[in-house]
This record gives sequence, structure tokens and C-alpha cells, in this order.
Amino acid sequence: MGNIAHKKIVQGYYLKRARDYDRQKVRTWKSKHGFGAEILNEVIDALACLENKPLLEVGVGSGRIGFPLLKKVKPWFVGLDLSREMLKLARTRMSTYKQDFDLILGDAEHLPFINGVFNAIICISTMHYFAYPERSLKEFLQVLKEKGVFVYGDVTMHELDNKGFLDALERMLSKAHAKYYKSSEMKKLLENHGFRHSKVKVIPYRKSYLSLMKDKGKYFNVKPETLHECIKEATMNERKLYAINSDGLTLFYTLVTTLKENKP
Repeated sequence: MGNIAHKKIVQGYYLKRARDYDRQKVRTWKSKHGFGAEILNEVIDALACLENKPLLEVGVGSGRIGFPLLKKVKPWFVGLDLSREMLKLARTRMSTYKQDFDLILGDAEHLPFINGVFNAIICISTMHYFAYPERSLKEFLQVLKEKGVFVYGDVTMHELDNKGFLDALERMLSKAHAKYYKSSEMKKLLENHGFRHSKVKVIPYRKSYLSLMKDKGKYFNVKPETLHECIKEATMNERKLYAINSDGLTLFYTLVTTLKENKP
């Protein structure tokens, strides 16, 4: 599939999902097994010194992360997203706060900004949609100031998932998905594209099969039995890695905080 066609699938996915998105995230991020507060606190800590300084969120979505940052860190906030529908949600949410912000319809591979303008960039739960993440990382590096902060957050594969079980599972559920990485792979990818001094945190959490279907599978007409067939095919090792049982599995959310490397 071509890159443009893939991006259209991602846009179509969020056209359908927009009205359900926040409700779905509340279920996963704020349930008794949720981890939303932990992720948000890590991001806020990484960006604590950005008051009145330019911050870009790539994949701003509905503003779930951007809005708390706007209130607690008070940066000059710019949010970019490929989905017009998600930007509408973000604008509605963030307009309830008095501070100014900018929301832009755009593509992470073609950022509409001058070089060296942002003190920090965050990309949360977004990069697994990127068919060519290296193109986006090159863009991020260009628009970041020297020693600018980059915070990556996304679901990652277990370090011992050498056959890519989780990646295959996600691809079966969602045609919008491009690729999951291991934490070590993402750290290396960032270092290979001009980022250094990476701080990595991995947060395990449980995800039910029902939630997988509601959040992803139903938008691509995936039948529950197809999901369960895929789960049945997991090896004993994969079952251990992801603590697979009759109700769900354990996933891993990785946060990487890193800095733009100084030019020699």
C-alpha cells in the first residue's frame, strides 16, 4: 500500500472514531487498570520549564494531553493532526481555557513551520500510524531548537517478542496501523536520527478483547471470532510475554524523553 493511501485510511478511521474516541480512552486510561495519569505526569515533568515557550504536539487528537499541558505548563501550544474531525474535538475542549493556542491540519512528514522554532515536540500514541517514521523524525529535528526536547509515547512490543506477535495482532484489527516497535528499537531509531540522552519508561497495562474490538476492530468490520483465532495462534512464549488469558492481555506503553543533539 502506498503512503498516501495509508494516510487516507488513518483519516477515515478517525472520521468514524471521533465521536467515540474520548469515551474509549477514558475506559482504557482511567479504569482501575488505567495509566493515563502516570503518562500525563511524565510528560508534564519533561516539559515543566516551557511556560510561554513554543511546544508542538504532533497527533494532538482530541486534546487529551494538550489541554492539561495548556493549563499546567502554560506553553505557547501548537497542535497538529491529520484528522479534521479530531481537531474539532481538540478545539472544543481547549477553547474552555483562557490561554491562546493554535491547531493546524497537517502531516507529520511535511511540517508547516520554520526551522528551529520549537523548544519541545511531543508525539503521543501516534507514531504507530507512521509508515515512514524516519521522515517525521527528520522534520521534528528540523523544527526543534538546539537541545530541544522530544517526548515519544506509544504502545510497544515486549522486548522478547521476536516474531512480532503484537504487531500482527494490531494489523489484523486495524488497517490504519503501520508498525509497533520494541522500546529498544525506538530508542535506537531516535538516536540514529539526531536525538540523545534518552530516558525510557515502560508502563504495563491490561487490555480486554472487548476493548480491542470496540476501539479498533469494529471500524474495520473485524469479527470477534477473527480476533480470538489470532489469540489462539499465540505461542506459549507469546502467551507468557503478554500474560494472555481468556479476557485479555497485558500491553506495554513506552515513554521516551530525549534531546536534540547539538551540532558539532
